[in-house]
Amino acid sequence: MLESGVDKSKRSNVLAITGGVLCSIAITLVLILLFAVIIRFFNVPDAAIFPVNQLIKIISLFVGILLVVKKAKSKGLVNGLIVGLLYYAISYLIFGILQGGLTFGINNLLDIILTAIMGGIIGLISVHIIK
Repeated sequence: MLESGVDKSKRSNVLAITGGVLCSIAITLVLILLFAVIIRFFNVPDAAIFPVNQLIKIISLFVGILLVVKKAKSKGLVNGLIVGLLYYAISYLIFGILQGGLTFGINNLLDIILTAIMGGIIGLISVHIIK
């Protein structure tokens, strides 16, 4: 059976989003591991950990969303929001498992909202970078 152009487009978009999320997660894991090594061998103040973690999240999302938008060539806001939400969900599960438990509070809710907004903004910016 032949696929319609819409079905191919949707499947292509889903594959692009999946690849973008996985790329973002991989970059995050590598950068967090690198940062952990730096913390281990250098005297990094505790106050630096949160900002560096946020910077790692921004870099990871930017690269992943850029890949998605490069393939999709449109809908940067929507694709960015989706990547941001999926990225948060998967990274929350991975790091929760690594820490030995999952907890959810108001800070997590705020982080979900901010990650989604950040994803949308990065998506909008990425559409204009790709053009």
